[in-house]
Amino acid sequence: MKAERDFLVKKLKDAGIHGKIHESMKSLKNCNEVHVGAVLRTEEGFTRSGSKKRYTDQQGQRKQRNKLFERTTELHVVIADTDEAKVEEILTNFLKSISKGLEVDGNWVDIEIGKADWVEGADSILKSKIAVEFDVTLTGGIYTDTDVIGAKVGNIEGNKE
Repeated sequence: MKAERDFLVKKLKDAGIHGKIHESMKSLKNCNEVHVGAVLRTEEGFTRSGSKKRYTDQQGQRKQRNKLFERTTELHVVIADTDEAKVEEILTNFLKSISKGLEVDGNWVDIEIGKADWVEGADSILKSKIAVEFDVTLTGGIYTDTDVIGAKVGNIEGNKE
């Protein structure tokens, strides 16, 4: 989950958020800035999986990858500023830079963006005039790899008694 969160923080900074990216609701509430970015953890769920895949690694060894759990992580992203045009520009840059997913420890994690909620100044806990908030759902898995041992073809000798 750390790699996924760090990925979103980097994309927010690349999109135009400067300064600290807040990681907790407490930090966000105590913030006195008008230009704000946040990536907050909301929930994470696990579902048992029986998926198996066989592959050959880079050294030519046959392996089997067992997916033990499907992991779904939801992060809440906040972008806020004094002007709607600035927020819109940062949001657009952020969405342009987000790919369909990312690779974490050799495993693919899908990224889905949820509905955006625009919040005006009086309705927000922030000092900003306008903010956009949306959820990002990351779907990956917990895997284990095992070696696949092929049968050897050769001479079989029985007891000669």
